[in-house]
Amino acid sequence: MGRVAALSAALDYGSPWLPPESVKKTRDRMEHVRHRLDLGTEHTVVALVGATGGGKSSLFNAIARMDIAAVGARRPLTTSPMACVWGDLGSQTLLDWLQVPDERRMSRESVLDADDQAALHGLVLLDLPDHDSTEAVHRVEVDRLVRMVDLMIWVVDPQKYADDSLHSGYLQKLTSHDGVMLVVLNQVDKLSAEEVDTCVTDLRRLLDGDGLARVGIVPVSATRGDGIDELRTLLADVVQDRFAVIERIESDLDIAAEEIAGGLAASEPGGGKPVSQDKLTVDLAAAAGVPALLDVLGADYRRRGKEKLAWAPAVWASRIAASRRSGTGAAETQLRAETASLKALASPAQRPAVRIAVDAMLADNSGSLPERWATEMRTLVALAGDPALPPEDAVLPSGAATTATPAGSTGAIAGRELRAAASPGRGRHTPAFGLPVVNGRPSYAAKPDPDGLARVLDSRLTAVDLRFTVPFWWHVVQIGQHLLGGVAVVGLLWLALYGLLQLFGQDLPGTLGSLPLAVTVGAGALIAGVLLRLFSRWWLTNGAGRRRDELRGRLHDTVAEVAAVRVVAPVRSVLARHRETRQVLLGEQSPSAGEPVAQGEQAPGAGPRETTPAENSTEPVAALSN
Repeated sequence: MGRVAALSAALDYGSPWLPPESVKKTRDRMEHVRHRLDLGTEHTVVALVGATGGGKSSLFNAIARMDIAAVGARRPLTTSPMACVWGDLGSQTLLDWLQVPDERRMSRESVLDADDQAALHGLVLLDLPDHDSTEAVHRVEVDRLVRMVDLMIWVVDPQKYADDSLHSGYLQKLTSHDGVMLVVLNQVDKLSAEEVDTCVTDLRRLLDGDGLARVGIVPVSATRGDGIDELRTLLADVVQDRFAVIERIESDLDIAAEEIAGGLAASEPGGGKPVSQDKLTVDLAAAAGVPALLDVLGADYRRRGKEKLAWAPAVWASRIAASRRSGTGAAETQLRAETASLKALASPAQRPAVRIAVDAMLADNSGSLPERWATEMRTLVALAGDPALPPEDAVLPSGAATTATPAGSTGAIAGRELRAAASPGRGRHTPAFGLPVVNGRPSYAAKPDPDGLARVLDSRLTAVDLRFTVPFWWHVVQIGQHLLGGVAVVGLLWLALYGLLQLFGQDLPGTLGSLPLAVTVGAGALIAGVLLRLFSRWWLTNGAGRRRDELRGRLHDTVAEVAAVRVVAPVRSVLARHRETRQVLLGEQSPSAGEPVAQGEQAPGAGPRETTPAENSTEPVAALSN
């Protein structure tokens, strides 16, 4: 039952994104397996299947050693399945499940021949209608029972063993069940020994071409009794070991696993972790105008620094010149700079670039996934980008979370339908959280805004604190420039006064009359101011770089946060759900705990199946082909 639980869990985890036809087939097959397991393995159902005139009914009677099935020239003679049971106890429920009419059930064991029939105790032998019957109802009945029985014995005759309706219509479609099939070449009493060998050899060739190399061939004559004892011995081995029941269930589970695996990729990009996350952040930042904004802010920093740290004489001169012009020039310059910073954040021209960046991220993460999973990823990201939708509502929960159902429900489907009925409209994205299901997939009430992510980016980036605080050293340099400028003015006034007095033949008293000192004071202050300006410009360039790095970090962190919540999280949830489905299917993860299976433990759905006595023998069904 562990493998059944694992396959059921994998189907529940991934069913909305698996091909609907495969989901339906797999659910039907899993339901059949559960029913068969519920009925137990005490009885082995063996069906005789063949074409008109192949001698199925005669072989049925020969195996039972009683004239049970009517035999005659009229065809088709078998219109509904007939059952012969060795051991009635518990068989009625099984026959009800097989839908064998009550009047066509026969019990073989009796007190008189109990010892003779004991070896076949537990055998349920069915005589099916002709698979090539002109009556459609007969062919439908054959198709139904072929999917249900434990062992199929295909009865052929020397005239029709190569019939295409048998090989292309049935055998070639049952290669996954080659371990529970046997071909009986009936009516060998009409052939010589050499002809029997020729027919068996040719039939072997045809079966190998059908992909049924494991299927054994048993030549018999139902009328003369050739090979009947050997066939009964073979059936006794199968019934006693319960080989066919286990093998048929394993084959059905293999097919179910293949159906589920057909809708999954062999692996997930990045080992299940989203790839290209850093590239997405860079591309979104570029699309949102972050580099342009950094250029604007950097230019503004340098502009303010140049104004604040300018050479004092140059500042005075510019102020005098500005006072003679309109007083709005500086204000207009600042307004243009601030407006440019806002336009860099909200330019509609960046919308396509945002979509291109997201599409590139999706291509890297969904390229190797089946189309339905890739579509789901794109849909989730589109929903997550909608500002009106909480981003956590566009994230798939784990598969284990979606399989929990209310009391009285019969599985994930029932739970999903109950939630959908109770919560119409848009809620959590996954069907288990209330979205209506259309054709096996969740549907959405409104089309998401294609520019929603760009709007979210604009909103978040405009909220980033980009306010500028004047560095303390700017004030120190500014004060120093003004002091040096004041000293230079004093020196120039000193020189002017010295020169004026010299014209009148007078000198300044004391040290004030020293011309070199006056020149040194005036020129020294001017030169010092120029040197301080050069040094502060170098310092301003370094400060602009640090300011740019700081702002880039803030803006990129904001973009990365938006990308993580609105793009990466939905992508990660789809990859995780796909990985969870695949690992549960392969038995690498427990469907109940949702954790990897520890080394040395047997995972549900993986490893050797339940040990039976049949596994100690070498394919008893095919033994006589050797």
